[in-house]
Amino acid sequence: MDVGIGTFTEMSFDEAVEATRAALAERGFGVLHEIDFTATLKNKIDKDIERVLILGACNPEFAGEAYDINKDVALMIPCNVVVRESGGGCVIEAQNPDLLSNIISGGLRDLADELAADLRSMMDDLTR
Repeated sequence: MDVGIGTFTEMSFDEAVEATRAALAERGFGVLHEIDFTATLKNKIDKDIERVLILGACNPEFAGEAYDINKDVALMIPCNVVVRESGGGCVIEAQNPDLLSNIISGGLRDLADELAADLRSMMDDLTR
């Protein structure tokens, strides 16, 4: 199983970040936090890498249903969505919801399948 669901886009980094935020919002996700991974590595260990932003995204409806099924799901929330510069564009990846149903027992398969389909659709929309 793939850890992430993703795509490549020829958008600039800033365009990809904004498009990703908008695509998440259209699907009911909020961004709870963000981590500028590039700046963190530079500040902490003086390491230079391409631009990488991690968005901690959460769909409250999905999260609420999943939490009702198994409280351990809180360990996997929020879902990380990464925008990373790569080869003249950007890679956009989201944590694969199937991980939830494989790691946490208790009937999360249907919810994970639904969310994974939604994220795949989002990635299709972001490809250009």
